[in-house]
Amino acid sequence: MMKIKLKEFISGAATALLIGILPTVPAFAEELDSAENVLQDGNFIYEMVDGGYAIKTCTASILNDFPGIINGYSIVEIKDGAFANCTSLSEVKIPETVKKIGSNTFVGCTSLKKVTFPSAITKVPDNAFVDCQMLEEVVLSKNLTEIGSMAFTNCKSLSVIDIPDSVTRIGDSAFDGCYSLTQFTLPDSLTEIGEMAFSYAPIETFDTQGCNEFKTVDGILYNKDETKIYRAAPSMSGDISIKDGVREINGGAFSLCSGITSLIIPDSVETIGSYGFSECTGIKSVKFSEGLKSLGQGAFAYNLSLEFIELPVSLEEIGGGAFMVCTSMNKVILQENLKFIGENAFLECPELKQITIPKSVETIGNNAFGMHYDEDRNIAVNTDFKMSVSAGSAAAEYAKKNKIDFKSTGIDLKKLAFIVICVGIFLTAIVFAVVLMARSRKSPTRSAKKAHKEALEKEAEENYKKITD
Repeated sequence: MMKIKLKEFISGAATALLIGILPTVPAFAEELDSAENVLQDGNFIYEMVDGGYAIKTCTASILNDFPGIINGYSIVEIKDGAFANCTSLSEVKIPETVKKIGSNTFVGCTSLKKVTFPSAITKVPDNAFVDCQMLEEVVLSKNLTEIGSMAFTNCKSLSVIDIPDSVTRIGDSAFDGCYSLTQFTLPDSLTEIGEMAFSYAPIETFDTQGCNEFKTVDGILYNKDETKIYRAAPSMSGDISIKDGVREINGGAFSLCSGITSLIIPDSVETIGSYGFSECTGIKSVKFSEGLKSLGQGAFAYNLSLEFIELPVSLEEIGGGAFMVCTSMNKVILQENLKFIGENAFLECPELKQITIPKSVETIGNNAFGMHYDEDRNIAVNTDFKMSVSAGSAAAEYAKKNKIDFKSTGIDLKKLAFIVICVGIFLTAIVFAVVLMARSRKSPTRSAKKAHKEALEKEAEENYKKITD
């Protein structure tokens, strides 16, 4: 499952000290006689903002609701993470005076069951209820226009939610991991659904009546022109052929569809998003057609029955963990033109004993092939795994780095270049030596020639004189 990085929130030693020093006081102490003096009242730590107070941190151990005015000033804002990890909270009604709510508001409030929003709030903040596993009911503002990214991620008890017709956008992973959510009504005003918005949510029925931008056909939620799939009913089973004309399969679209046994993907599909077919444990075969360019992170992760895949020539990218924990997979064919293979792409595939990596692959992430978790959950090499690689390629470097047995084919251009350079240097040295030798044997200089000529003339003159004498 996707790991969620939560922002750290501080309620440090100073806060604890203040709580200890303050005696048991009424929820909002009357002796706090000026706005500047209000720091803490037993329930919250505040800070002054324009026109009122902002709740910075909740310090109460038990809290159901709270007034909108403190010391004559309205509470107008709730800061980022103000209620984060308040594990004792069970119900919160936010005052109508609040106009703004920050992100990460109720992260980790594991006992929270109900929250009521004020009418002025137009967005459920990003990460608002992450890991609120007991949350059952959320009363949203009738003026709401947006549900932020990861707003309700891992709210495992949320079974029904009433989305106002004013909402135009549902963000990335907004309802990811809402395992009790089985039906969902799309508001009429909705125009955008983010990546993985409903992944791992077992929604069987989407009510799209009155919604112009989306439609449901045979248990699958599409955009209006049926070029993108957002979510399929988890009860789908048997042999499934994606409709021709679909260009994109959204993240998590078929996650948890364990009844599917075979899958045919048409030429029109260019992208399969993150976790698109994750945990489809019954799929035994997938027919990929030309046209597919990208497989997202975890696209076919945990497909325990999948045995063989032949990826198309058009594919350029395999995302991280794309076929992670495909424990039955024994054969994989990768084609020339593939450029990127992400980390953990084929991690924990024990039946995959060998693979040939195309020369075109430029990047291979950590633990992509031939790796598994040992008893201590450390990454270890599969001793019976072998790779066939091109000499000098990224795959060859990966095999060497991880001490994986491999066979190299073709010419290592780096080594060839090194040899050519060495030969060039050697030939240059020979030429240089020849030049030096030639210079050492070259004809006498002009002055030497002149002296030699004068000596000959002198000798001839002396011989002539002797003869005449």
